Amino acid sequence: MTTAIVTACASFLIAITAYWLNHQGENRRSIREARFDRVSSQLKDLYGPLLVLAETNEKAWNEYCRRFIPPSVTGPTDIPLSELEEARWRRWVQEVFAPTAQKIREIITARGDLIIGGEMPPVVLEFCAHAVTYNVLLADWGGAGPTKSTLIGHPGIRFVSYVRESYGSLKAEQAILLKAAHDAGRSRFDLSVR
Repeated sequence: MTTAIVTACASFLIAITAYWLNHQGENRRSIREARFDRVSSQLKDLYGPLLVLAETNEKAWNEYCRRFIPPSVTGPTDIPLSELEEARWRRWVQEVFAPTAQKIREIITARGDLIIGGEMPPVVLEFCAHAVTYNVLLADWGGAGPTKSTLIGHPGIRFVSYVRESYGSLKAEQAILLKAAHDAGRSRFDLSVR
């Protein structure tokens, strides 16, 4: 009789322990899946599109500078643009820089909840402020050129660097989460084969 009670108690403890361990494993898996979903959404809905647009805009700006701004001009200048230069600059702003800045600002505004961290990074706010000032520029050129085009200047490479680094850190985290999920799935498979 005592053996039967001990066996029943041991079986009961084993069942409770197995249930608890399984529950803990499921909780960890659920948390990992939720984190993976969030990181994937951050990449797909925010940082991926931002990276493409920011890199494209940066490349276009660098090419514009290489082709049309003399190397001797290293900072802001008050030299007025010729009619041809102003027409070219206006076309680049209207067709490339302003639309891209607007798209970036719209993505940030729509998906700002996916920003890494607890608050909006200052460089992102600086970029959005810059992007909105294109509206005034497009409405009234007033002889604005590449060095004096918007009321609030582009934050420069700091914005592109922020987007690159954020995208890179999210891709690295996604890879770690995928590996953890793969390893957990394989270990579960290995246990069931035995």
